[in-house]
Amino acid sequence: MSGSILVTGAGGFIGRHLVAALQSKGHTVATHSIEDGDIARDELSFSGIEHVFHLAGQSFVPESWRDPRRFCETNVLGAINVLEFCRRQAASLTYVSSYVYGQPLHLPISEEHPRSAPNPYALSKIMGEDACMFYARQMGLRICIVRPFNIYGPGQDSRFLIPTIAEQALAAPDGAIVVADLRPKRDFLYVSDFVSLLVATFEHQSAGIYNAGSGVSVSIGELVAMVTSITGERKLVSREERREHEILEVRAGIRKAQRELNWQPCVSLQAGIREVIASISAAGPVGSGRAGKESGS
Repeated sequence: MSGSILVTGAGGFIGRHLVAALQSKGHTVATHSIEDGDIARDELSFSGIEHVFHLAGQSFVPESWRDPRRFCETNVLGAINVLEFCRRQAASLTYVSSYVYGQPLHLPISEEHPRSAPNPYALSKIMGEDACMFYARQMGLRICIVRPFNIYGPGQDSRFLIPTIAEQALAAPDGAIVVADLRPKRDFLYVSDFVSLLVATFEHQSAGIYNAGSGVSVSIGELVAMVTSITGERKLVSREERREHEILEVRAGIRKAQRELNWQPCVSLQAGIREVIASISAAGPVGSGRAGKESGS
């Protein structure tokens, strides 16, 4: 393997960690971020690329409900733009998808579970997956699809669940931690473990579909308890919102990645939360503009 690697979405939360990991292994890495142009329309004028990690796109689920068209335009046309680039370069691709299973029929959820979009964001990712499968089948591209469940870690957008809870816990000591619903259980994977899985798809020259999760589900209530065990006891307020079509538990089946990619999650949720809290604390006091957000699931 002598060519370069292209990472789209390189300036994002996961992209920054992935680029650093690839460079630490001695790879030559080209990057594309939003500042370089619209991933759905940019010409991607790179040369000598042997593999692409496609992370670029819209990703915040609540926003996808407000503007489904924008999510589909960016995520679907962006995927096709990258696929066309891979076809021209004869490059392989790791496509970062999402949770695409809807209400689970069984737990843990294997890669063979039927797909069903629980939100417009997931819909756009399913459409991107279908484009990948078409190019693999009809154009002969080697493509690996990775389906992350809930990724977290230092540097994540504060709108996401774990940093939102952590910021509330680090705010004024007399404040409360407010969450929408304590019941939902999610599968959280630390960003370095996710990045190691992405790198493994390249190193193993994989073609297939892999879940990315810890294999363990944790409720929002348990998550808050973990945070407050580190930051100190705080008042917990649940608005007890019961969202329509709420998925109450997801848990990733990860045996396929363990078996075929020799991959294993290494960072416990407790240790990962400590890293998030340390990162937020190092950035300075949590001001009123950042604290007190309402947590979702």
